[in-house]
Amino acid sequence: THTHRTASHYPTPSGWQPPQDPLPDLPYTVRRSRMHNVPVYTDITHGNRKMTIIRKIEGDIWELEKDITEFLTTMTGKPPQVQVNEVTMNIRIKGYFDSELKSWLMEKGF
Repeated sequence: THTHRTASHYPTPSGWQPPQDPLPDLPYTVRRSRMHNVPVYTDITHGNRKMTIIRKIEGDIWELEKDITEFLTTMTGKPPQVQVNEVTMNIRIKGYFDSELKSWLMEKGF
């Protein structure tokens, strides 16, 4: 027989935790990646522009953008430069905020 092991408590030592079930009642959802991680990534464009990208967004992307702007403004003391792409449903933020945004999204239940 095949036994399925699950962690007895979260977050696990690596900081991983499952999404809330059911997902939080918000006008937007951020789906986990195939590897069950929060889809927040860093990128460097044009050689030196550091960017943070949130992918796999569903629902009201503008509401999520507003919440991200509020969160990062509170954290850094100034509003971030944010680009919303409704076609690909991702948000790009100037600067590296991947660990902060991953934690923030997990706290929200994603």
